[in-house]
Amino acid sequence: MNFSQPSDTIQILIAEDDDSFREMIQDFLKTPQRTIFSFKNGQEAIQALRKGRFDLVISDLMMPGADGMEVLREAKERNPDSVVILVTGYASLDSALRAIRGGAYDYIRKPFKLDELEIVVKNACEKILLVRENKGLLRRLREALEEMNRRERSPGGMPAPVLEPLAPKADRKIFEMDVFLNQLAPPNYEALPQEPRETAIQDLEKLIQLRKEGFIDALEFYSLKKMLLEPARD
Repeated sequence: MNFSQPSDTIQILIAEDDDSFREMIQDFLKTPQRTIFSFKNGQEAIQALRKGRFDLVISDLMMPGADGMEVLREAKERNPDSVVILVTGYASLDSALRAIRGGAYDYIRKPFKLDELEIVVKNACEKILLVRENKGLLRRLREALEEMNRRERSPGGMPAPVLEPLAPKADRKIFEMDVFLNQLAPPNYEALPQEPRETAIQDLEKLIQLRKEGFIDALEFYSLKKMLLEPARD
């Protein structure tokens, strides 16, 4: 079984000991953008998680071999960004709390309509793609920042970026977002062609989210912001 993942697909693992239900879920959720692997118990699912990387895990809570909580723990240990949905016919407040505290994205009680599951899966896939896109952007921005820093250290290089003063700690995040939003559009924004304008704004909005979620620190935030705005001013 090949667990390799094309960059434009969502890799999904389904663990369900009811054969007919498992096959029904797999057939219903399958699309060209989703690659689905299904397993008949928790132990098989855990073995698969140890061999491959899965973006989304849908697991029954009560299964022979290993239960859904064990599948959840393994999935998060192997890939902290994985999204896990637990399904159970034995729902209780205690089990729901354990699932959420263990890092589950959602907790669904049987019986449910397949359309309801599709809504949860669709939202989960959108989250996965957003995280993937943000990480790709962050990687590219940091590579560009490293290049900019190398140029600054070279003779005749540009001076290091000057950081705007930070507000008191309680208002720091709001202050940073306000400063950034006020500077989204460079001075010659209206004169730019449509496509560069849209790209600049999209990249800057993503940078806001990266800072808000803590992926980059204040120095990186302001340096990357300056770097993104510079091409539009040329």
